[in-house]
Amino acid sequence: MTKLDRYIFSQLIGPFAFFCLIISGILWLNQALRIVQVVTENGQPASIFVELSLLLLPKVLTAAIPISGFAAAVFLTNRLYGEAELVVMMSAGRSFIALAKPFLIFGVFCAFALGVVVHFLAPMAQSKMLERQAQIQREFITQIIQPGEFITSQDGFTFFFGFKGKNGQLKDVLIEEHVDPDMTVTYIANQGQVVKDDTGTTLVLKSGSIQRQNLRTRTFSLVQFDSLAFDLDQMSNDIKPRVDGFAEFSTPRLKRELDNLSKQDTAMGRGISLYHDRNAKTLLALFFPVLGMAVLLVGGYRRSGFTLRIIAGVLMMAGLDSFRGATRSWVIDSPAIWPAQYLSPILSIALIVFLLWVARRNLRDFNPFKRSVLA
Repeated sequence: MTKLDRYIFSQLIGPFAFFCLIISGILWLNQALRIVQVVTENGQPASIFVELSLLLLPKVLTAAIPISGFAAAVFLTNRLYGEAELVVMMSAGRSFIALAKPFLIFGVFCAFALGVVVHFLAPMAQSKMLERQAQIQREFITQIIQPGEFITSQDGFTFFFGFKGKNGQLKDVLIEEHVDPDMTVTYIANQGQVVKDDTGTTLVLKSGSIQRQNLRTRTFSLVQFDSLAFDLDQMSNDIKPRVDGFAEFSTPRLKRELDNLSKQDTAMGRGISLYHDRNAKTLLALFFPVLGMAVLLVGGYRRSGFTLRIIAGVLMMAGLDSFRGATRSWVIDSPAIWPAQYLSPILSIALIVFLLWVARRNLRDFNPFKRSVLA
């Protein structure tokens, strides 16, 4: 790298960090609101919210790094235009191709950072996130004991607890069980206490009654009790063990899993598309900074600014990324066409070459010293 390349590269780092922080913050906030709902609805402590929020960061960075690389390149190119530094560089014999070099090196930096996130950190965070959510789901007691609220489970139980003490003591307990469409059993107790031991989890009810109502026979029975043990383990029967998905595998492990799958396996398309999509994302992060630089060079300097060019560049970036997503959906259905997933990076290269070619042809509009530059 020449001194000029190092200068441009160093000037890109600051805007990149700024945009990455802003974009990550916006995306993280949008995702964190869902975590707040999960944590509050399941009665989890604040530490769980912090843990889940941190596990969101790799997923957020997956989207933030390519956009930030593009935005940093646009920002710096615009500044170099405004401060006439590009004019000095071009008059000193610096071609557009040479100007693209530090932006490409910066793209390598972005691609390396995104590669670490996409291939390793994001799958690890996804695995831990799903495991923690499954653990919260298994903690069914915290889900059903919500004082002052009616909580209905999928297996036909409705719970209500009027008060929960610090020692776990419960008051004003109501449990309604829908045995079948015609039979309803209601447990009412003044007090309750959750007891855990080696045999399972039990809700001990005190000073209450059992009411049975049969709509078909139109009968009603009432049984009072001093103490009754209600088995809470039956609430966890519908919770199925979690199975790891492809998104939780690092890329080396994903490759090994794909090698062990038969070609007729229905999951082959999802696995192959995910594997190549990670590579395509990394390649786009490599070329987006150069694209951001090239799109501002087309047409030369304009005193009115580069708003239209910036908008065009954003649309190009969004279009390339959307096309990457489309090709992934194609490969899910037809794994044999996996090379199509690299069409988006190839198109980005072609677009950059075209923009630099157009910029070179319009060099007279940009630089009054064209003859000395081309000499």
